[in-house]
Amino acid sequence: MSNNRERPAPPLMISLVGSLYGKMRRECDNIFREKEFPLEMDQIPVLMLLYYQEGASQQEISQKLQRDKASVNRTVSFLLKKDIVTVIQDTADKRKTRVELTATGKKLARQANTALEKFDTAFSSALTEEERKHFQDIMLKLIGKPAT
Repeated sequence: MSNNRERPAPPLMISLVGSLYGKMRRECDNIFREKEFPLEMDQIPVLMLLYYQEGASQQEISQKLQRDKASVNRTVSFLLKKDIVTVIQDTADKRKTRVELTATGKKLARQANTALEKFDTAFSSALTEEERKHFQDIMLKLIGKPAT
C-alpha cells in the first residue's frame, strides 16, 4: 500500500503561507543575529509598532499585532527592563498607560527598520514591479485590509 494514500497532504494555501512565513522569519532572524541585535524576532513587531505609531497602550499593541495580552505584557516588561520603552500614564485617561520608546528604543527601531527595508528589497527582488504590486494586493485582501 502506498504511503501517499495514507497520509493526507496539508491544504496548499496554508502550507505555502506557512512556508513563506518560516522562510522570512528565519532570514530576518539571521540578519538580526549577524548584526548582534539585542532583541528576539518576537519582540521586533512591538518595537516597530511603537516606532511607527509613536506609542500605544498595551491593549492597542495586542489588537494591532493580534497577540494575546499576556504575550504583549511579557514583551513590554522585557523592553522596559532593557530601557527600550517607558510606560507612562495616559494624559486623557488616568486609568490607561501608554508604552513609548526611549531614546535607546528609537535608535534600535531605526536600526531594525533599516535592516527590514534591506530584507524587503532583497526578498522582493525576485519579483517584477507588477508582481510585487499584485502580491501586495493579494496579501492585503487575504488579511482583510483594502489594497493600496
